[in-house]
Amino acid sequence: MAEVSYKPADLRRAAMDYLARREHSADELVAKLKKRFGRDAVTVQAIVATVDDLAREGLQSDIRFASGVVRQCLLKGLGPRRVDQTLREKGLSLRWEQAVDPAEADIDWFDVAEQVYSKRFGSSELPNQQADRRKEQARRARFMQYRGFDPDHFMHLLEDPSP
Repeated sequence: MAEVSYKPADLRRAAMDYLARREHSADELVAKLKKRFGRDAVTVQAIVATVDDLAREGLQSDIRFASGVVRQCLLKGLGPRRVDQTLREKGLSLRWEQAVDPAEADIDWFDVAEQVYSKRFGSSELPNQQADRRKEQARRARFMQYRGFDPDHFMHLLEDPSP
């Protein structure tokens, strides 16, 4: 059996130092602690136990971390699909609806999409030529989809405002 070069209190102190700087998901915290203390089986088991203890005590919370991620994504003007993708990239199996406070869960994605669209494209009009118009509409639609919005959220913005 390999001899460990740390005390259990060292693991806890390091984990709490990370959490004092910012919220971390459990997976993220485990990865940082593995990098710092080692990846042998005994150490990994101790790291997982430490992170589980912190979660039970309420010092580490995947929900709290996810809520912060959702807020950041909204500030960046990302849509629901992109928010969910970001949560998955952070190692969370939550959807954005599960990560926000129920009082904040009524996000108007149509309004968010309109803000993003107007910030990016302003009041620039679509070209008069039909081929150029379609090309520009497709470009704008790709932009909005890349930002994570569903077509329902933005297609009305691509319509011709003139009768």
